[in-house]
Amino acid sequence: MEEGRFTIPARIYLTEKERAKLEFLLESADRSLDELLTELVAAHLAGQPEPPPPPDDADAARAEELRRRRAELRRLRPKLNDPHNPPPPWLVALAAELEAEIGRLEREGRDT
Repeated sequence: MEEGRFTIPARIYLTEKERAKLEFLLESADRSLDELLTELVAAHLAGQPEPPPPPDDADAARAEELRRRRAELRRLRPKLNDPHNPPPPWLVALAAELEAEIGRLEREGRDT
């Protein structure tokens, strides 16, 4: 196999008639099934748009920070909304800070 290539195990579902046609095609062209499939898939992919680049480390860190802040806010919500025990002012302030930080991180994510 050429350097930089890898195999993908797959199943192909054909009728008996389609299988006979495929076997005839492969025999007459003196090719193997993997060669034919590789050529077909490569030709199909050549006409497709490039996938988006993977997120960089800053995006991943921001996403993780956003996830942690949202989880913390979810943990605090029951204490903020308890009708029998009003939350202390410091807890209300902490929740407001978390909401502001979540908003900032979401805006940064949209701006990049």
